[in-house]
Amino acid sequence: VFVELVPWADRSRENNLASGRETLPGLRHPLSSTQAQTATREVQVSGTSEVSAGPDRAQVVVRVSSTKEAAAEAKKSVCRRLDYITQSLQQQGVQAENITVTKDFRRVENAYHMEAEVCITFTEFGKMQNICNFLVEKLDSSVVISPPQFYHTPGSVENLRNSWNPSSTSQPTITPR
Repeated sequence: VFVELVPWADRSRENNLASGRETLPGLRHPLSSTQAQTATREVQVSGTSEVSAGPDRAQVVVRVSSTKEAAAEAKKSVCRRLDYITQSLQQQGVQAENITVTKDFRRVENAYHMEAEVCITFTEFGKMQNICNFLVEKLDSSVVISPPQFYHTPGSVENLRNSWNPSSTSQPTITPR
């Protein structure tokens, strides 16, 4: 925080202003005694602050894919692993509203390719790590787990902004005594 107070050169100058014999810089006429008595000195304060906090959410994406000559085989392969993933998540206490599944099925040259993504949002980072480790151990290399993407929810960002609330936003004034 930076503060600037411009002092009077000496007490006699302040008395001259009060009697109307001297002008303030930038004034063309001497101050009347009433104006001089009501003149105030100001302290101007400016500053910056910084607040930081760890993320409150993390998102992990699990991708499952299969390419087979028969469409039914590609679908079955992906759906079997997809069911295993979603059941494992539910058994570990991940709520359904924190799980989003998208599927894509297409023909690639002379085969069928199916891909599914499971997007999981976590608030408990320890649980996230345990689930990711579990899925890596239990599923084959056709399952890819992204590194977690940590972030702040809009509500937590707003709470951070409000966590430092200055007691007064007005500029203080100092009057000579």
